[in-house]
Amino acid sequence: MSKEFVSIQNLLLSSENMVLQLKKEDLKEFANQILLGAKSIAMLEAEAAATSDQLLSIDEAAKLLSVSKMTLYRWDKNGYLKKMEIGGKRRYRLSDIEKLVGCKM
Repeated sequence: MSKEFVSIQNLLLSSENMVLQLKKEDLKEFANQILLGAKSIAMLEAEAAATSDQLLSIDEAAKLLSVSKMTLYRWDKNGYLKKMEIGGKRRYRLSDIEKLVGCKM
């Protein structure tokens, strides 16, 4: 009896209901493929976001708007100017600040 190798991904794409028996190595390889794909997508999205819009630190945003850091905090809580959390650091999109001010900086 010969066994034909079929990838788990191809099996998942089929429309048939089936019961699978997998070796843990095969499942681990499939999980790694999923993680690598997700990591690639996340890196592409982060790269696209970085090139499409400049991110400003709290100090930069406060200085640009001539407001205090506390004002930025209140504006975020009220939804007036939303912050982004990147690596545990608060950042503001330059495009959001430009919209708020109503002009290109």
